[in-house]
Amino acid sequence: MQNVLENKADAGESSQQHPGLISRVFRDYRNNFGLFWQVMVPLIIVNLLFYLAIFLFAKSMSPEGQWTISTERGITAYTSFSQPEQPTGVVWGTHFGLSSPHISLLWLAMCPLILTIVQRRNGIDTTFKTVWQQTLRKTVPILGATFLIGILFLIVPSIFVFLAFETLFQELFQSNAPAVISVFWCITVVWFVLFSYFVVKWSLYNQGIMIENLSAIGALRRSSELVRGSWWRLFGIYLLPTLAFSVLTSLLLGLTLVLLSFAVPELIPMREALLPGRVISLLFFGFVKITLEDAPTLWTMGVTYGVYTLICAAFAPIWAILTTHLYTERVEGHVQKVST
Repeated sequence: MQNVLENKADAGESSQQHPGLISRVFRDYRNNFGLFWQVMVPLIIVNLLFYLAIFLFAKSMSPEGQWTISTERGITAYTSFSQPEQPTGVVWGTHFGLSSPHISLLWLAMCPLILTIVQRRNGIDTTFKTVWQQTLRKTVPILGATFLIGILFLIVPSIFVFLAFETLFQELFQSNAPAVISVFWCITVVWFVLFSYFVVKWSLYNQGIMIENLSAIGALRRSSELVRGSWWRLFGIYLLPTLAFSVLTSLLLGLTLVLLSFAVPELIPMREALLPGRVISLLFFGFVKITLEDAPTLWTMGVTYGVYTLICAAFAPIWAILTTHLYTERVEGHVQKVST
């Protein structure tokens, strides 16, 4: 925190030269482009290998299952052996969500990227080695915060859903009661509202760990303190890049599948569905998926997972720069209140 506040004057001059938040994000991205990608190389490789391993494992567990390749939540391939059989072919839909590879890559990349931004801003000579050395020293609070957030967003909802299904939903499903649809949508809306609230509330906790050297709980509290009174403003700021990422991802993955269709006959229906002009619908939160009877080849999934991983990697520094600028802005605001 001290380093950030020491450069308060420089930050003020920078704000006058670049009054728009977008221009400041673009400037930081441009100035640190090479180092950003160097820092993310290990994460890109691990992310790609991890999802290819999941693909191979799922394929070995259900060699006869159906597979779906989609632009709805990035690129997905999953067996449907535990679900009702789906009709093969292309299906269109609308989506507004994010995918787990996107979230996991951002989560892992955020801390070293923040450290890169702050050190470069303060004129410190920064390299790939020094960034990762300093990041690894903060492994305990980083993993601690991840564990606490994981409990809230994964374990608690899973336990709730299990108990609700055992006590309520099972009977409703068996009786085909129309009420189950209403109950399901109500729970979905409530979960989305709570998820959005805590995502914004804790959106600056990484900065607390990397800049202020706080513990996991201390960083979450610090983020809540900084966000207080500006939740809606930050939510609006975060919403725009999130929606832009969703749209661009769907479009780029759709074009990737079109190009792959020239070498993979199974994807020809995808090309026929997109090329007549419906590819434009991907710019308006549309998605398209194709269900196959057989698993796609490893190289096909390697290309699609690789493209998606690179898209996520290109977006990760934007999120790190954006939240770091907002963190600095909020810290300076708190300091001014205290001084007056």
